[in-house]
Amino acid sequence: MKNSMSSVEELLKKRITEILKAHPKGLVFDKLREFLEEGEGIYVNGVFLRRIVASMIVEGIICKEPSETLKKMMLKLCKN
Repeated sequence: MKNSMSSVEELLKKRITEILKAHPKGLVFDKLREFLEEGEGIYVNGVFLRRIVASMIVEGIICKEPSETLKKMMLKLCKN
């Protein structure tokens, strides 16, 4: 049986979406976490945050694209 999404997860997904909308070129995971913590005052366990980002990737909300300059994967909102 699949767990229903908690209100914490819903809030985080909404805030992540808003942050990525404000940064259309994308953000690396650490920068996204920094925006949540410093900009929003939301402190989240790293594993929990990665799980939420992964679920948003599976759902097609977030896309990962390689950054040629940073040599890391950039998280962006998918163009639906």
